Parts: sequence; structure tokens; C-alpha cells
Amino acid sequence: MKQSYDKQASVEVFSGTLWEAEMVRSLLEAAHIANFMKNSLLNVHMYEPIQSEGAKVIVLEKDKDEALQIVADYISNLKK
Repeated sequence: MKQSYDKQASVEVFSGTLWEAEMVRSLLEAAHIANFMKNSLLNVHMYEPIQSEGAKVIVLEKDKDEALQIVADYISNLKK
């Protein structure tokens, strides 16, 4: 039976610059976690992705725990 995603809750797992959000999305995709980005300021800073704040990475509720662990690992590796 085909699973319907339109009735599943989604949650934000990361918020930061456009560049950081794209890195997180890449890590989530490598882990086979469906995600999308929401960013109301994207068009204003399209050519300055490092300065564009407010990019949010969203996943399905069922993937939240695994996604948050990937985000935590990403942030931890940035501090090394």
C-alpha cells in the first residue's frame, strides 16, 4: 500500500544560514531522510547564501529523532 505523506506531521530540525541548511539537507538525504527547506528570505539573499539567515530544514515527525542526531553530529563537527 502506498504511504500518504500529506497527512503526516512535519517538524523543524535545523535553522541557520542557507549554506548551513544545504549542508544539513545533504546529510539527511545521505541518510535517506526525506526533507525540505523553508526560507522566506531566500530571494533577498540568493547570491549571499552564507549571510542568508532563517533557512529552516523540515522533516517528517517519524524521522525527527534520527534527523536531530544527524544535526547534532554536524554541529559538533563544526566545533572541532
